[in-house]
This record gives sequence, structure tokens and C-alpha cells, in this order.
Amino acid sequence: MKSSLSTQAGEQKMVGEKIAIIEDEGIVALNLCSRLEAADYAVTGIANSAKSALALVANTAPDLVLMDIGLKGQQTGIEVAQTIHDRWKIPVVFLTGYTDASTLNSAQQAEPFGFLLKPIEPSELYSAIAIALQRHQDQQQLERLVQERTCELALVNARLQIEIEERERSATEVTQALDELKELKSRFITTTSHEFRTPLAIVLTSAELLERLGTDCSEERRSRYFQKIREAVRSMTTILTNALTFRKTEAEGIELQLHTFDLHRFCSSLLSDIQGEIELNYVGNCTQVMLDPELLTLILHHLLSNALKFSPAHQPINLKVQCSGDHVVLTVSDQGAGIPEQDLPLIFEPFHRAKNVDTIAGGGLGLSIVKQCVELQGGTIDIKSKVGQGTTVQVQLPLT
Repeated sequence: MKSSLSTQAGEQKMVGEKIAIIEDEGIVALNLCSRLEAADYAVTGIANSAKSALALVANTAPDLVLMDIGLKGQQTGIEVAQTIHDRWKIPVVFLTGYTDASTLNSAQQAEPFGFLLKPIEPSELYSAIAIALQRHQDQQQLERLVQERTCELALVNARLQIEIEERERSATEVTQALDELKELKSRFITTTSHEFRTPLAIVLTSAELLERLGTDCSEERRSRYFQKIREAVRSMTTILTNALTFRKTEAEGIELQLHTFDLHRFCSSLLSDIQGEIELNYVGNCTQVMLDPELLTLILHHLLSNALKFSPAHQPINLKVQCSGDHVVLTVSDQGAGIPEQDLPLIFEPFHRAKNVDTIAGGGLGLSIVKQCVELQGGTIDIKSKVGQGTTVQVQLPLT
């Protein structure tokens, strides 16, 4: 798909400034390409990884690069932008759904010519490109002027030297003004939410493509776009649901509702509703238990969803249910990303997310909700994890 997209974009008639698109979300990239070509820009190609991005820039020499901060592979868009800046001095405008201070501070090191927050409005896209191209042109003119003046310095007298020093002071004032503008823009970006922007961008672009293609859209593509929309909506719904659940348990409180039910049947039914490879290992001879089924559903749903989310595709998750006379132990284990040691003491804090999962959607409330549901039933929870080797969560609930 990537090669086809790059070839198609590269064959377009060059009618304006050349722009390269580096974006790991295919739908977003295609939508950007369509908008740019409609505005008479020449799209030199589309890439979704560091390697393909550098090859595209080297082969097509674009006038500007639209760079997604999150790319496929180990290198980030920030690192690729820094390489482009150092090697070719080509202006870069970042496309991002991230607004945390750490990411933005890192991005500033690449000296970008602008930021565009997803979902991207056409007017914002065109304005950012025009400003970046003009600013780059002004910067090149300023660099040429400085070089010319530097050559003349060898032939001028002390009076010209004083004039040069005055111009250097003016350049310093311009740099300080630009730094102040960057800081102002950074503060504005950090006030926006990150978690909703990527799914909103997917919904918007999918809807626009469906509307634009109309009856020309194949059934396969239509199905794929609708699936993207459904997944994005589910992601946003999950974040909202978690926030409302956390607020209810934290502020309003939940009244414990104990019921007697068949635990084995309950677990089997729950697993059938969760998409993913989960192995159930039921140990013990008890079947009828007295617990709160709603709270138990929240506990297992969040633990199993986390295990699936942070594990490689098709990697089975294990749920072990060990029942005895006075308590039940629920153990969820995976072989996924694991949790860094420094994050473990804070893992139950609301909105805290481990440093190694920033690129995976989530609101940082799941484990906080699980802990509350466990404690409401007088139980305990324990987590053991190692980066790259997986995580094991053990919940113990009293049956009396």
C-alpha cells in the first residue's frame, strides 16, 4: 500500500511548491494529499516510517515536509525532522495529536516551522504551509544577506564594523521574538486534549472520504472506513465511560450489590464478549459465589482489555480463576510491553500512564477503577511486571 501511494502521489503534475507527507495513518495521509493537490500543491510522495521518509526527501527534494510526530518503527517524527533539518535544511511542519509538555519540548529541538493539531482543518493546513514557506524563504534570504555582509567585512573600515554589530543586535532581537512566539504557541497547544484528537481525525477523514467518493467507493473500502470510524468512536466512548465511572466511584460512591451466581459460567460469558485470544484456567471446586457481578465485570474487563491492548497481536492472555472456601483469586497475565519499574508505585494513580505506552490510546483510569472496585469488596490487588516480559495482576476477593 505504501509503495502504491508514494508512486501515485509522485506521478502527479508538479503545479506548485513540492510537499512531502510523512504520516503513519493511511486515511489521514490520503486526505492530506487530496487537500494539497486541490490547492495546487505538488505532493512528492507519502511515507509512514523513518527509513521511507528519509528516502522520499532525498529522492524528491521537497520544499516542505508535513511530519507526523508518531511514525511506524523505532524512530519518531521528531528524530526524522531533526535529520531533515541538519542534512537538507528543509522546513518541517509537525502533525500531532500529542500536547504533553515533554513531547512538545522535544519537538522544539528540531526547529519546526509550525504545528498542526489533528483533526486538521483545511484553512489551518493552508495557512500553516504558507507561513512556513514564507518564513523559510525569509530565513534563506537572511542567511544569504549575512554571508554577503560577512565577505564584505574584510574590506570595510571600523565604521562599517559598528554598523554590522548593530545589525547583529537586531538579529538577536528577532530571534528572541521568535522564541517568545514559540513559547506562546507551546502554551496554547498544551491546553488541548490529546486523547480525543487522533480518533476524531480518523472519524473526520473517513467521513470526508466516504462523502467525496460516494458511489465510486468500493464495498471493501467503505467497510474499512466504517470500521475505522467504529473503532475511533469506541475508543472515545471508553475514555468517557471510564471518566464517568471513576467520578461515580470517587465522588458519589457505589453501593455494594452482592448476588449469588455461577462464577465459571460468569467468566466464560464475559470472555465471549471480549475480542481477543484469552485462555481461561478455572481451578477449584466451587461454582456458586456471592460477589457483586457489576464490580467483578469492571475488574475483569479492564484487566483483560489492558492485557490485550499492551500485548502483541495474537499473543494469548491467561485468566486464572482459583476458588477456595473463603476467597477467590483472579490472575490475569500477559507477555506484553510490561511496566517500567519507576512507574509501578504510581500505576494506580488516576491519569498516570507508563512512559512506554504514550503512543497507545488510553485515559489512564482503568487500573484506578479496578483498585476501587476491588477495595469496595474488601479485596486486594497486586501487580508484578517487567519491561518486555509482560505483566501479572492478581486480585483476591473474599467470598464471605
